[in-house]
Amino acid sequence: MLRSLKSYALTVSLGIAGGLLALLLHFPIPWMLGSLIVCAVARWAGLPLVSLPVALERWMRVAIGVSLGPSVAASISSSGADLPFAIAMALIVTTVTVLVGMPWFVYRGRLPRPAAFLCALPGGLTMLLALAGNTGKRAEVLMVHAVRVVIVVVSISLLARFLGVPPEPQPLLASLDWHNDTSPWVLAGLILLGYWLAERLNMAGGHVIVPMIMTTILALLTDVSMAPPSLVKTIALLVFGMVIGYEVANGPRGRYLQLFTISSIFTLAVMGMAAGFALLLVNLIDQHFLVLFLALAPGGIAEVSLVALALGLDAGMVALVHSCRFLYIITAGPVGLNWLRKSNERNAR
Repeated sequence: MLRSLKSYALTVSLGIAGGLLALLLHFPIPWMLGSLIVCAVARWAGLPLVSLPVALERWMRVAIGVSLGPSVAASISSSGADLPFAIAMALIVTTVTVLVGMPWFVYRGRLPRPAAFLCALPGGLTMLLALAGNTGKRAEVLMVHAVRVVIVVVSISLLARFLGVPPEPQPLLASLDWHNDTSPWVLAGLILLGYWLAERLNMAGGHVIVPMIMTTILALLTDVSMAPPSLVKTIALLVFGMVIGYEVANGPRGRYLQLFTISSIFTLAVMGMAAGFALLLVNLIDQHFLVLFLALAPGGIAEVSLVALALGLDAGMVALVHSCRFLYIITAGPVGLNWLRKSNERNAR
């Protein structure tokens, strides 16, 4: 017990130190990137770090879902006829990603087709690992997706800075700010209710989607302020940075370089495709290129939406498109996975 507490304390201390260092170095999204990099390096160096408790990550996902609701409601109200274009494009990008990605991971990663299929899906880690149950390549799937999330977060953050998204003038004070128009009691109640509903419904991705739907409906029907203060977002960024950093460095050591390389190449290719489609959509939809890029980029709802929130972009549009893509994945994903497993069983006879 004492050893576990020391490991948690070390992980959190390094994560906070990494965030502060990234602030001093003027990194974009410093709390996530700094904690991610420092925890990954420390774990790779052999320090006894541990991943944070699953329950804590779930609470942070719920907080993100609550914070996304008002933005999603605003996007629904303002996007109108433009939204179907973005959703249709996201589903096309997802389908092409899987069709191209599965052969890539079979050929270059020497993975069985079910595991390669899971590696190619551009969805969130939690749902994908739940689907991965009997593939026998759980660590490889986790490694591939953790690398993908890192590349998406880092590259889009740097691209935002390059495209002129202004940095926060006083980032430390702004990130620790607790004051806004939302009552802390209302916020606490929404997070508690969102967590309870997500646990009861027990659906894939529910800890983001369920509270997001709940607060979207409330925002559409009422004038209640539901925006979490900056400190809540900062804690969420720190938690996700520490978790992802640990998972990236904790990949299977014997295949680490190979999996890191093939995941990086594939992620950059998919992001290039997403950027191309985003450029097409800019002419059809009145949205910033970065918003559309984030909406089409591979990665989980929580991670990508956090990037949008941290950069001050239209996180509602990003979350809405990713939610539709997520529903597409959890509907079609199990069907494709079961078909591949049965095909493998027939070929093995």
